[in-house]
Amino acid sequence: MIEKETGKYLDKDGLLSTGIQDFEHRPQQIAMAEAVGRAFDNEHHLIVEAGTGTGKSLAYLIPAILWAVKFNKKVVVSTYTKALQEQLLYHDIPLLREKLKIPFRYALCLGHENYLSLRRLKRASQTGLFTKAEEDGQMQAIFDWIRETPTGIRGDLPFEPLSSVWEDVGRQKDLCLGKNCETYSSCYYFKERKRWFSAHLLIVNHHLFFANVASNGAVLPRFDAVVFDEAQNIEESATSFLGLEISNSYLFYFLDRLYHPRTRKGMLSRIEHDYVLQLRNQVASVRQAVDTFFTRILEEFGKKDRVLRFYKPIAMDNSIYIPMKELHESLKTFEGMLQTEEERVEVTAAANRCMEFNNTLTAFLNQHLNGYVYWLEITEKKRFSRVVLQGVPINAAEELQDQVFSKIDRVVLTSATLTTHKGFEFIQERIGFEPKEESILDAPFDYPNQALLYTSGDLPEPSEEMGKYASAMAKRCGELVEITEGRTFILFTSYALLHQVFDRLRHLSSHLQLLKQGEIPTGQMIRRFKETPSVIFGTNSFWQGVDIPGEALKSVVITKLPFDVPSEPLTEARLEDLRQRSIDPFSHYQIPRAIIQTKQGFGRLIRKKSDTGIVSILDSRIVRRGYGKQFIASLPPCRVVEDLVEVKKFFSSLRTTYSLED
Repeated sequence: MIEKETGKYLDKDGLLSTGIQDFEHRPQQIAMAEAVGRAFDNEHHLIVEAGTGTGKSLAYLIPAILWAVKFNKKVVVSTYTKALQEQLLYHDIPLLREKLKIPFRYALCLGHENYLSLRRLKRASQTGLFTKAEEDGQMQAIFDWIRETPTGIRGDLPFEPLSSVWEDVGRQKDLCLGKNCETYSSCYYFKERKRWFSAHLLIVNHHLFFANVASNGAVLPRFDAVVFDEAQNIEESATSFLGLEISNSYLFYFLDRLYHPRTRKGMLSRIEHDYVLQLRNQVASVRQAVDTFFTRILEEFGKKDRVLRFYKPIAMDNSIYIPMKELHESLKTFEGMLQTEEERVEVTAAANRCMEFNNTLTAFLNQHLNGYVYWLEITEKKRFSRVVLQGVPINAAEELQDQVFSKIDRVVLTSATLTTHKGFEFIQERIGFEPKEESILDAPFDYPNQALLYTSGDLPEPSEEMGKYASAMAKRCGELVEITEGRTFILFTSYALLHQVFDRLRHLSSHLQLLKQGEIPTGQMIRRFKETPSVIFGTNSFWQGVDIPGEALKSVVITKLPFDVPSEPLTEARLEDLRQRSIDPFSHYQIPRAIIQTKQGFGRLIRKKSDTGIVSILDSRIVRRGYGKQFIASLPPCRVVEDLVEVKKFFSSLRTTYSLED
């Protein structure tokens, strides 16, 4: 039984205790590993909330490896953030390969578009597709790179390729020639896929997992069990894949790839055939139709930034449908005239794309998909206004139950933040998960002595006048930053407030490094933060998945309780859906979601037993409103103060402790 075997690795005198420096015996970790082992042994579903510091990745990896090797099975491990995926790949799994003395195989699974296509790279270099010096420079750099890269993965490039470059050299599923390709034997993607099929562990992200679901299992090899880490993000990941989206910018991009009238480049410039002229004219007709259709949308709804939900089908003719249908039919006709498979594949892919565009736009305009919410988003750019039309399911629970949970015998959901009110009811209802076993494991930390929670009831509420609110928020953030001498994350729920607070605190840059999300890549921000006393001003990506143990991070400031914006189309539709079912949306949806996100933010601070610091929640509603007690009760147990004097005393005592230890 796998459940019984886990103890010999994680117990005080287990194999890992003697093989890992600074190994910590954690009863919670053993309890989780045994629970995962039971799920694998008994073919059932499990949900586990394992507090920060439990060591949950080893707790599910060990039983997964033991079971997969013993029975020659495949286990998918799916994460939400790249940071956790990299931790598994570059630390946890190599550690277990070395210490377990078990010959298991693993593979990182990425979407096909992440891989370089050697055939397309060669073709791009021969046809001179690029008109800009920067594009040509990147092409040359990619040619130099293939002499040394074993993977051909976009993320391994020493620079971020332009989208126009990668579009021409990256792998595209519908342009692949498979075994008929001259570069098949050296193809990076197919070499990796061979490893996938022989692996015991497949490491994926939620995005790729649900791409596999949407394609009826065509992306990944067949697998026998799945562990969802960072499982609080499953609903949003699944919802995006079940939806539909079409935009004016992507349609124009697609048409430019077929034939660009100004540069005279594109697929229809590379193929020599009498029929090409007709196709170019039809591309021009579709371009005109797309321009006319989206111009009418902008005339109707304005060119300024806005998000607008549609409650009924738009009274607007689909002027794109007929010219797009005619282009599709002509491309299918042209396909039969071509001599080379390479050209036929390109033309077939373009024809299929035309059909997909028509189906998506028709579905959006008719709004015939039951249980969907539809909206448009306009973003004003320098040269044009980008228009995106979207539709997504309001509730993904039924689809998740039908397509995932009912089809896989062994499913484990885990995270440090899955419960609200000490139970799993909220997330289980949202995603349709009905586990046979549940487990809540506290973090092995001494929070009362390691952490302090500061709440502030004297600040303006977020609903007050923006200038007054931002000024008060910046002043208090500045006071906290000075107390902790930097070493602070300031977390925001919107870029608007982030920019205002950052501008008001620029003077701190005279003695502290200020790092603002969006100005430099996230990874670079974190490296600089660890090297020098700093303040990070961050939004969503810094609330979760960021791990900075030690002295670099001493303070996490949550500027606002992370309630979803109720007027945002999907949120509004979900609230309506709950009301129609006689469920109070505020207490049963908005508060639980905000609690889970708040727990994520709090979890950035204490990452190991020697960490200390303060979490500040500057949203005065946590003190003034009744529901504030629910937020505090959901957080790890620590002393709560409302006076900055107490914060100063806490940090003074920490400094005294450091000096005594020194």
